[in-house]
Amino acid sequence: MTRSILKWMLAGVLVCNGAELLACASCGSGGDDPLILYPWENWKVYTGFARSDDFVNIDQNGNQSSGFVPDTRNTTTVSFGHSFTNRSFATVTAPYIVNKRGAYQRSGWGDPMLTGRYTFVQQDISEEWIPQVQAIAALRAGQAKSMYDYEDPAMLDVFGSGVPDWRAGFDVWHGMFDWKAGVAEIVTGPLDNKRTDSGAFRNGITSRSTATVGYGWGDRGKVITGVNHEQTTKKTLDGVTINGSEIISNSTFISADAKLEHQTIVRLTLARSAAFGFNKNGSRSDSVTVSMMRSF
Repeated sequence: MTRSILKWMLAGVLVCNGAELLACASCGSGGDDPLILYPWENWKVYTGFARSDDFVNIDQNGNQSSGFVPDTRNTTTVSFGHSFTNRSFATVTAPYIVNKRGAYQRSGWGDPMLTGRYTFVQQDISEEWIPQVQAIAALRAGQAKSMYDYEDPAMLDVFGSGVPDWRAGFDVWHGMFDWKAGVAEIVTGPLDNKRTDSGAFRNGITSRSTATVGYGWGDRGKVITGVNHEQTTKKTLDGVTINGSEIISNSTFISADAKLEHQTIVRLTLARSAAFGFNKNGSRSDSVTVSMMRSF
């Protein structure tokens, strides 16, 4: 469908610092939450600014196609996190999005998300070869304006998916040595249908696989690079499958972070969506993200 190719995506990147006795919270990029709390942190805040541009539509055959896309998308993300134990924490994240095309722009809040993580296996120096394993669960609201109910002719007022969804997965991370690596898998599914004048749409199930590798310089900082493969099954309309509506995207990123002081980290991330391989029903774009995290 023409509208489905206008889903814009920004690669989410999770990068974190190592610890002296316990490995850092997961860096496998398994969730969309940009904020990770380490076992010894109680409260933490995140602010980030991302600029995405060079948007190119990709159709169901993997070819470039015509259609409305923004010239640039600016996203300001805020997130707050709290630890309940040294194994569990929760975060609340909300993005504010500005889509621009020429001299015209539309802005609004995206869908907020509540995420929880629980560490089943923690790393420590006595068993340094055993990786950390985390479970991820999240709920995302669906009240932001979406491709189903936009009003702007150029669809610049599309800021969300249109329906609430659930997310669940796992994250495996090994961060005890200078060289670090992680893998993650997360599945996303709709909690409801989206009712429109055309009928009741239901989004497909999305699976995302992530692999990361990087190098760290003690507690001073590190560089992480990784790839994401994301695939969404076909949508339905009134229970009938919409042929050609599945989505495939392969993205890549590189991120560097540095510790300014004991409680503050700054990060620079470069990412490209639909960067390699076969992609369909999405868009290619480049993004730069600058962010800062501080624990309390």
